[in-house]
Amino acid sequence: LAVLGATLAALFLVVVVTPTSVGPTAPTAPAEPEWSVRGAVHDPAPPTTPLAQPVLRVFCAAPGQSLREMRTGKECTPGATLAFAAGARPPYTHVAVRVRAGGHEEVNGPFPLSGKAGEERPLELTVALPEGSDMAEVTATFSEHPDATLTALRGGTTEGVVVLRQEVRVKDSP
Repeated sequence: LAVLGATLAALFLVVVVTPTSVGPTAPTAPAEPEWSVRGAVHDPAPPTTPLAQPVLRVFCAAPGQSLREMRTGKECTPGATLAFAAGARPPYTHVAVRVRAGGHEEVNGPFPLSGKAGEERPLELTVALPEGSDMAEVTATFSEHPDATLTALRGGTTEGVVVLRQEVRVKDSP
């Protein structure tokens, strides 16, 4: 009886004290939430300071059509109007935007930023696409200094400035 009791006690200690080598070794929760804002960082060990992720979103407003976001491969019709939304975390507090299309260049800004990445706010800016152009180049500069955003757009120093570029194809709808 004593031998049986010692055997059961030893078995109990092995089961309770020994770490399990069977079962999941990785966390069962997904690394990135299924529903999350664009521009958000999903890191299991978040940084101590938020990442400054400037974001520029470009939209096309064509007559008789709904407003569409211009992502890679999307086209906007000639004569349509481009609209913009931007956001960033500090230290980036201002954005300036340049649009080149059909031999024409338009520089606007600087605009103060009030939204962060994932919560972009519309800019008080629309640009009509000229007839006859097949491509529009949109360049946005983000900085903590309003003058630096314009200087970078005009080819000056880009120290402390984030520059984002996007091309928008201009093509008649089929």
